[in-house]
Amino acid sequence: SFKVLALTLFGLQVGGGLFLKMPDLSTSHAKDLLVSHRSKLDASVRFAKSKDTEAFKSGLGMELRSGEILSSWQFALFWISAFTGVGPGYAIFANLATLFNKNLRMSKAQASTWVVLVNLIATLVGRLPTGYLADRWNQSQRKLFGSGCRSMFLLYHSTQTVCLAIFAFVEVRNTYLSLVLIVMLACVFGGCNVLIAALSRELFAPINSSVVYGLILTATAASSLIFPNAMPALYKMTGNDFAYTVGAAIVSCAGALCCILLQPLPQAYGISPSLLEANS
Repeated sequence: SFKVLALTLFGLQVGGGLFLKMPDLSTSHAKDLLVSHRSKLDASVRFAKSKDTEAFKSGLGMELRSGEILSSWQFALFWISAFTGVGPGYAIFANLATLFNKNLRMSKAQASTWVVLVNLIATLVGRLPTGYLADRWNQSQRKLFGSGCRSMFLLYHSTQTVCLAIFAFVEVRNTYLSLVLIVMLACVFGGCNVLIAALSRELFAPINSSVVYGLILTATAASSLIFPNAMPALYKMTGNDFAYTVGAAIVSCAGALCCILLQPLPQAYGISPSLLEANS
């Protein structure tokens, strides 16, 4: 059954990749959404410095060197928020069997079933709807932090922080609530993975998205090493997951603060930072 599942997923990925193409951003509202800002700037002011360039006309932005991207505070905030957004999820998935067997006292058969269910739910509820909801939110006038993607990224971080804080106190006392919290954390993990890819494009312009996404994967790689190992290490030291969940909640809260401060990199769209600040 696992071979069939693996082949099915491989077929879907390859088949879906055949239909991928870069959308035309020159005539749609997406161009403005890519650089939406929580200031009072309107589109005409934001693009004042770049409206005559080919990059502006195509909606792809201005190509930047890796050093320019890495040295920006926008990338630093994005790196931290990506690190904190997926880290707790990596820890959950890496230690699912242990959580179900030892912490929630499930049988091996029950634990195996729930491991599969959590992965399935995280994909169906976390990954698949996130992109659609972010696009729909972009079309709304009620964007909390400049765009649907940034708003959802903050929402997921906030949800994750609350879930971790609650999980610290109910893990042993309430099995059913613990299951709900684990599923919610898994869904947040799936959604954040989708938003990280989308924000690489939105914050640093489409033309730089491949470079930025490659760089930001260092954050997800670091979190996949730190969080899954910190969870069992703290459990061995303290005899429970309280210290880990409280620490992860604090780290996730710090990530939420970074989400609030996230803004597009002006240079990626040919905009002078001084012009951006002067009209904020």
